[in-house]
Amino acid sequence: MRNYLIIAFACMGWTVKAQDSLRTVNLDEVVITGTKTEVPIEKSGKTIFKLTRKDIEANSGKSVADLLNEVPGVQMDGNFGPVGTNISYFVRGAPGKRTLILIDGIPFNDPSGIDQTYDLRLLNLNQVESIEILKGGLSSLYGTGAAAGVINITLKKPGKEELTGNIGVEYGSFNTWSPHLGIGGTRSALSYFFNGSYRSSDGFSAAQDQSGTNNFDKDGFKSYNILARVGYDFSELFKLGVTASLDDFDTDFDGGAFSDGDHTSEYRQWRVGLSPKLKWHNGKLKADLFYSKLDRLFNSPDFLDPSQRFIDDYDSENIQADFVLDQNLNSNLKLIGGLNYQGMSYSQPAVREENFSTMDPYVSLIFDQSNFNIQLGSRVNNHSEYGSHLVYNFNPSYIHAIDDIKDLKFISSWSTSFIAPSLFQLYGPFGNLELKPEESASVEAGFGFFTSQVKLNAVYFFRKDENLIDFRSSFDNQGNFAGEYFNSVSEIETDGIELDAGYIISSSLNIAANYTYVQSRNDIVLYRIPESKYGASISWQPVESASIGLKYLHTGDRIQQVFNNTTFAVDNVKTEAFDLLDLTGSYRVKDLIIRASINNLTNEAYTAIVGFNTIGRNYRVGVSYGF
Repeated sequence: MRNYLIIAFACMGWTVKAQDSLRTVNLDEVVITGTKTEVPIEKSGKTIFKLTRKDIEANSGKSVADLLNEVPGVQMDGNFGPVGTNISYFVRGAPGKRTLILIDGIPFNDPSGIDQTYDLRLLNLNQVESIEILKGGLSSLYGTGAAAGVINITLKKPGKEELTGNIGVEYGSFNTWSPHLGIGGTRSALSYFFNGSYRSSDGFSAAQDQSGTNNFDKDGFKSYNILARVGYDFSELFKLGVTASLDDFDTDFDGGAFSDGDHTSEYRQWRVGLSPKLKWHNGKLKADLFYSKLDRLFNSPDFLDPSQRFIDDYDSENIQADFVLDQNLNSNLKLIGGLNYQGMSYSQPAVREENFSTMDPYVSLIFDQSNFNIQLGSRVNNHSEYGSHLVYNFNPSYIHAIDDIKDLKFISSWSTSFIAPSLFQLYGPFGNLELKPEESASVEAGFGFFTSQVKLNAVYFFRKDENLIDFRSSFDNQGNFAGEYFNSVSEIETDGIELDAGYIISSSLNIAANYTYVQSRNDIVLYRIPESKYGASISWQPVESASIGLKYLHTGDRIQQVFNNTTFAVDNVKTEAFDLLDLTGSYRVKDLIIRASINNLTNEAYTAIVGFNTIGRNYRVGVSYGF
């Protein structure tokens, strides 16, 4: 099957991607990630993919990581193991610390982590309204981490009707349960929304058992998520929103590659925020004031005495305040100005609490003259430890109407970004207070062709990462280990292409496509990242109340680092390419929807991470009722 698909799509010069799952946004849709304000996609000079609530529901039972793995230029690790496996993400060949995760437009991460990346396991798709994936550097708007991309996850909000709700449950392989309940509405000036979600799974062993006896314990997972929103419109000019959430999960994990283990971890994150909005003629001011607290607890057998338990507890806090001014200066020029504050801290038992803060002013000008658009922006990062750092972006685009139904769009951008050193890298046991931020420079250029039936996009990208934060090992005169973090003089140059397309064959039949090629320009190994990745699918609606989707995904060869227990060295191991086929379907009876899916339909055996198991053929069935 794989060979026939490759031949067919190669003849077209692109490969197919699921229309009801992931797609480039239509020209008449609105996005916010590229500018921090709502703009039609034709006015954006960035490559943006958008998952709407309808797209998410068509993939019910999957996780945020599963869906992101199907986006061109994005590679996820961990999503092919048991539900609770650690998740890593890579965008355009860059590790997770160079991709910023936003929740409702606000950066969220783990201040206690080495790289301060956000843990996607904390999210439940039942609470997500939409996801925008922007590729390319945008630190001028969003600050640290936005070097390779920005993933903006928007949670559900109150509906416009007085009372709406949804209740449902899903069941799948490995005794996986996922019930959820959502209710909300708007009454006069008051709006409200509540959502509760739960998920549990018996799972399977994360680590591979090389003995062939398959006696390793199962690694289970359970989580619950609570989200509450209240809004009040004091007038047409002033509105106030309040958000509170609790995300909690417990998971079992093994001792490492090919190694069973009785390990557990617990994560709990609280978030609370205020979002006032003030509007006036030709302008508005929005503020997002958020406090979040993340606690992580690891419970494992002691390394020297397995009969004893070793408990490690990490507590972190993040305070954020983001003020955004959106002002039309005239009919062609818009000003986006803002001030962002972040205060991060973390602590461990017997370790003193450490913290730092940033205060960043930023400004962006958007010039729109007919079909020509330019975004020019800059940000001054002011860090309490290393001082100031300047970044900028220049992003012109042009859309040309060929005729009444055909449009040709050209995009380009040139931007610089930064990744601030983490609290652990600055103050931890191997910390270095002389660290400076990592720096990135990105260039991209491409075009899109659009008609009422056809969408085709092609983008070339190049990124240079330098001043990298690395770790070196050393020993003192007594033979004690004394390593530290430092800024390396080495550089990483990465480039590649992204192609995606869609074709509406009829009102009931769609195909769509993507292909990604990424490589290192200076012989640096891009670990766990395939050089080529592509997929294919068809979405069919045989009758108005039913839909069927067939999706194919190819992940190319990858190089991984594996610790060799014999030589006590790290070896480079090549993992072979693999192909997955998923089948989904849904049927609606008035307000009742029944959904089902079979993933890895051919039960392909493959390696995603060396030493760990991957999920074979599995199924999910679910039912939901809206009112």
